[in-house]
Amino acid sequence: MLSNDLWKRFSGLSWSEIPATTRQVARQCLLDWFACALAGSQEPLSKILRDEYAGQSGVASIIGSDIKVPAQAAALINGCAGHALDFDDTSTVMGGHPSAPVIPAALAAAEELDCSGEDLLTAIIVGIEVESRLGILVGAAHYARGWHVTSTMGVFGAAAGVAYLMKLSDESFGCAMGLAASQSSGLKANFGTMTKPFHAGHAAERGLLSARLAARGFTSNPQSFEGNQGLLEAASTGKPARERYDAYSEQWLTEHILFKYHSACYLTHASIECLLQLGHSAGAVDCDKITVTVNPSLLNVCGIENPSTGLEAKFSLRATSALAVLGYDTADPGTYSDDLFNNDTVNQMIDRVTVMTDDGLTGTQSRVVVQGQDGETHEAFFDTGIPATDLDDQQRKLESKFLHLVATVSDRGDELQRKINEIERVQRVRHWLD
Repeated sequence: MLSNDLWKRFSGLSWSEIPATTRQVARQCLLDWFACALAGSQEPLSKILRDEYAGQSGVASIIGSDIKVPAQAAALINGCAGHALDFDDTSTVMGGHPSAPVIPAALAAAEELDCSGEDLLTAIIVGIEVESRLGILVGAAHYARGWHVTSTMGVFGAAAGVAYLMKLSDESFGCAMGLAASQSSGLKANFGTMTKPFHAGHAAERGLLSARLAARGFTSNPQSFEGNQGLLEAASTGKPARERYDAYSEQWLTEHILFKYHSACYLTHASIECLLQLGHSAGAVDCDKITVTVNPSLLNVCGIENPSTGLEAKFSLRATSALAVLGYDTADPGTYSDDLFNNDTVNQMIDRVTVMTDDGLTGTQSRVVVQGQDGETHEAFFDTGIPATDLDDQQRKLESKFLHLVATVSDRGDELQRKINEIERVQRVRHWLD
């Protein structure tokens, strides 16, 4: 049984068993998530959620405020805030945003249970490893059909991370997975709206609830993922991608995480990088036509042709390419304002962008051709699907990103960054968050 196999592997995981590189990436995930959540806490959707839960009280912190609510509410609100800017990490193996549902669920549980920093980081790794493996099994067909894998698989990762902290038995973990399977949800039709980040928060909250109910003896079918009439059959091809799953069996999938350096859908990043690579050759003054070629699957994710809002622009290859050519800072979340897409200059540049497709490209690859007013063309290719090998360089980039994002919320960026980087030394997460 799949749930038992996963739990046998990860339920007893100790910090000392985890490779140094995996630990480093997990710390980077936490740092990056906090940056996104702190900045995302200022977004309108976060305020709406804080207002909705204002009457509740508990022990769990709401990031970016001094509010304390029950753990489930914290997982939901923080989960939404962490994904609000669509600036959080992604993955080469599952295609979604691994940390987005796992960290807020594990953080709320760790604060409630008053766990250590090592326990929190280990739980995050457990959650990412479980959801990533299930994401491999469900296959690309699941995402292609319109399911948002960040949420549909993230609920399992959130449940696994919390189950680790709660030290659930094999039987209880199986029930948590069964409960999570019946709450797996999230549709790509909502990309470009507040509901996309809600997917991450909902998965965090439902995963936390699944583990808590299972711990109390709530029953479910542990084979609800891969069994008869289970999620795999209902929401994908019904045939697990076992060969690919086995190919990754000995790897730490946490190390396959990719970080974002542009505040838009990750599948727009390769095209942006192509245009930045071309530099002056892709300048707005001389640019007559831009042809962006990507895998056809991207049209169902970031194919909004004429966005009218900043959120829609984050899921538009045409808009993000136009912004890059015009010299806008695509790394700055503030760039994606609604007003900008009522700007004639921006819309005229969007009109010069044509998106083509090529089955020979992967989802993280892009080829861009820029034609100048004189007819001369310049071409670039980029692949954003390769995890970093220089983790120290990645740390420097993420620290710079952290300070940039947190500056919009707090003047204590350096101090906050240091505290997050020292999470392993923390004996009590509750005190650390306070």
